[in-house]
Amino acid sequence: MLILQKDFHNWTSDNSDIDEFIKQTQLNTETFKDIIEWIPFNQFTNIKYLAKGGFGTVFKAVWTDGFINGYIHEYWSNKWPRNGKTDVCLKGLDSSKDIKQEFLNEIKNQHEHGGSSGIKIYGITKNPNDDNYMIVMQYAKQGSLRKLLDSKYNDSYITDFGLCKPVSQDSSSDEVYGVLPYIDPVVLYKEGKEYTQKLDIYSFGIIMSEVFTGYPPYHNIPHDFSLVTQICLGCRPEINCKVPQLLLDLMNKCLDAEPQN
Repeated sequence: MLILQKDFHNWTSDNSDIDEFIKQTQLNTETFKDIIEWIPFNQFTNIKYLAKGGFGTVFKAVWTDGFINGYIHEYWSNKWPRNGKTDVCLKGLDSSKDIKQEFLNEIKNQHEHGGSSGIKIYGITKNPNDDNYMIVMQYAKQGSLRKLLDSKYNDSYITDFGLCKPVSQDSSSDEVYGVLPYIDPVVLYKEGKEYTQKLDIYSFGIIMSEVFTGYPPYHNIPHDFSLVTQICLGCRPEINCKVPQLLLDLMNKCLDAEPQN
């Protein structure tokens, strides 16, 4: 939307890659519902800690102005109509002072492909206390998948596609990152293998098993080197409940050790 271009000089994230990412997203969007913004941190109040993840910390906050919910009527206003006070999720990213373009591509993928079952990304902000960047996202009232399954709630959403590594890490690194049960055995077996979208399919299969059973994968055994060995040798979560065969077949395809299958 070219109308957003008029405001480019009024804000900056202090990071040229982030600035360019937001600007390009705004120029290429076709509807106000898909706008990603740079949101000043002073727009957030009542910030509360929710959880600590592998590569960051998650908070709940109130966004004072709220997200854009309509078009500018240039004849009588030069401001976007907004939703007003809105509960949001702030996903703080560790070591994001040196944020990489690859990470911004992950945000872009989630923003473009989240669909109706994906949590909306409203924008990016910066925590002045540690200078780390934060993703501003739609607040999921049901919380994590674990809480959702514990409550036997029927409607679920993809809150984020996750990070395959710290935001400051480039693709040349040979270190393995992630939560063990969800890491593709190809990565475990061939340490240093580059992460790809095909490898994410395995993680989706593990999530399917968790949804089917209501339990975390390998919840009854230690998550140690022994489990790494078992996974590489073909061990997969057991499904001891009735599940439609079509879904079981889909899960097993996702969990195939050969990504090309």
